[in-house]
Amino acid sequence: MHRLIGFIKQIYVVLLFVLLECGALWHYASSSPYTEATMLARTTKIGGAISQTVTNIGHFFSMPDENRMLTARIAELEQQLSAIEELYGERTQDTTLLAGIVDTTLHYRYHAARVSSITTSRQRNYIVLDKGSEDGIAPNMGVITPSRQLVGYIVSCSERYAVVLPILNTEFHIGGRLVHNNELCKVQWDGSSTHEAQVIDLSSYADPERGMAVNVSSPRLPDDVLIGYIESFESNAQKSAYSARISLATRFSVLDNVLIVENTHYDEIERLTDEATAKSNE
Repeated sequence: MHRLIGFIKQIYVVLLFVLLECGALWHYASSSPYTEATMLARTTKIGGAISQTVTNIGHFFSMPDENRMLTARIAELEQQLSAIEELYGERTQDTTLLAGIVDTTLHYRYHAARVSSITTSRQRNYIVLDKGSEDGIAPNMGVITPSRQLVGYIVSCSERYAVVLPILNTEFHIGGRLVHNNELCKVQWDGSSTHEAQVIDLSSYADPERGMAVNVSSPRLPDDVLIGYIESFESNAQKSAYSARISLATRFSVLDNVLIVENTHYDEIERLTDEATAKSNE
């Protein structure tokens, strides 16, 4: 108690000044309807600004959770749209057709995941996702962005994590297809740029042009997954094939939420392919 009294004695001048200022402000604010309205408007504005700032800060820190929820919802909708595509031959915006579709009949299943770690500055880059075998994830599943742009495919799993071989790895390769004419090609990465990849073995009949879209052609993924757009191209010395450089659709520097795509027919396709290869080598 003596310490409190001593402390008040030390600051009594400042305390008295603050009390007098508060009294003066209260007297000014209540002296007339005009000043009362003016003070109310100013305090309301200040309070609103503080409240908005607090709300924005809270919204900023809640964005990762919101993004995860949105990605999970996208995964559910992709499964439903895939089922419609299988039943009716094309995608549709008519949500009434979703009724009665059973998830277990889907050709492609989608799992939402989040990037735990990623490298982009090496020749052999990898991505670690926060989903693993206990979530139903397995090697050879494809990985795309929520907007259906290619990321890569899974090469190994633990119980809680999965490792992705992304486009940005010199060991990566996948089949591609020109959207405008369905000409097939191969897509790989030479390590020179995080924004570009290379197209090889493109037929001389492909007639490529700058800006053409290149989609995936692989049993791991649906055909409408975008890889990128042709930036430049040239034919080989024999004029028998083209090679090209494409700008990648996926921005790996900001990659966060992804979809893991499970082709439920993949093992069957691989088994048949292996059998056909073994017979041809006999």
